[in-house]
Amino acid sequence: MINFQLNPQTHSIEFEIHPKGEDGPIKFQVEKYELINEDDKFFIEISNMKTNREWMNIAIENFLPHKKIELPAQYEKLIRLVM
Repeated sequence: MINFQLNPQTHSIEFEIHPKGEDGPIKFQVEKYELINEDDKFFIEISNMKTNREWMNIAIENFLPHKKIELPAQYEKLIRLVM
């Protein structure tokens, strides 16, 4: 990971990685996230995630349509403290 920025006030995340084999870094931008509890499970719900790679934007839209990812429940307190 080259760069990571978390803004708890706006609930946004930006990060940049440079995977082996890629010509340049890949930038990710999450315009808004929400931490939620549902059915005794802990999730992060992501809104408007974009990258600087067109093919990744298409994959995100096709494979993460609801963009709700379950997080380990044992880390909920720590994650809520940080985010």
